[in-house]
Amino acid sequence: MAACSSALPSVLTLVLSILLLLQLLVSLIVLRDSSAPDFTVISISSHESGSLDSGAGGRTDSASELWPNEETAARLRAYADENELNSGQATDSKFVLQPWASGQPSFSAEVQRLVQFISTPELNCSRWQGSGESGFAYVGEGSATLCLDYWNADSPCVVYSFSLDGKDAALLESTLRMKCEVHRFDPSTGHKHGSGFGYGSVRHHQAWLDWRRPHARPYRGVLGTIQHSLVDIMDSLGHSMVHVLWADLESAEWRVLESWAQDGTLRRISQLILTVHLQWAGFEVGGTEAGVVRFWYSVLSALHSSGFRLTRSTPGPGHTVLRQEHPNTHSSYKLTWIRRGEQFK
Repeated sequence: MAACSSALPSVLTLVLSILLLLQLLVSLIVLRDSSAPDFTVISISSHESGSLDSGAGGRTDSASELWPNEETAARLRAYADENELNSGQATDSKFVLQPWASGQPSFSAEVQRLVQFISTPELNCSRWQGSGESGFAYVGEGSATLCLDYWNADSPCVVYSFSLDGKDAALLESTLRMKCEVHRFDPSTGHKHGSGFGYGSVRHHQAWLDWRRPHARPYRGVLGTIQHSLVDIMDSLGHSMVHVLWADLESAEWRVLESWAQDGTLRRISQLILTVHLQWAGFEVGGTEAGVVRFWYSVLSALHSSGFRLTRSTPGPGHTVLRQEHPNTHSSYKLTWIRRGEQFK
């Protein structure tokens, strides 16, 4: 017994020595710089001159600032870079804020410039497709939906409608009558396989638009009920072009349009029927009042730079811009844009 007791310390010493030796071997095999941090720091660069005011949730030209500063790093990593678009489909470009309308921040000057821009059509359209029996009509907001001056009736056409209020009914009927493949997106309604007006069927989806691209792409032909970028929706449905796109995005249009201008998606749209809302800044848009309107104008200028020309402007009800009354403006506008040189080729 005494011999066992005397040998115990020697055994423990041997075991500890072996453990220390193993630890040393592991540390030699898995070398690591002790100065390297155990976490990743995502740095959001300071706002450059010409961007929205940083103190009010502004933005820079950097795509990394699509989200406000308080967003977590985990959410930022959850989305793919815009460069993941196929090279044949889109080209990344930086979003550029336009100079101040009067050379310095001025809310009234910015509103005046924006309203003049969206109220002055540049491209004339002599034929409009409506929902009447005559087929061609320019009668009121409800029936005049689609410009046909640049329409190639012999080519297949694809139509997307993103609408929550059902005001797209005339467009759906008109394009079905012209044998287009029509898709309607509305997450607020139950799933429908299709509905029609006697000329064909509308394919309904509960998916909605997002300006970010999640890593998880939809399976081909299966969109589900979550939000997707337009390019992912098109790829899932097998479309390289959307010939007519109706979008009433309830104030999400500014960030969506900005993303389309940055990633090149605008080149995959021929005719855009867009409702813009001016009552409030919009989702994830911040800054001073003058800065917000300047951002809106810059977004539409990017649309113009992509080849789109305004062909019709229909004012909506109300006269509020960023919660301020402006008698000579309207709270929303429905704008029809046509991409010159690209319409239905």
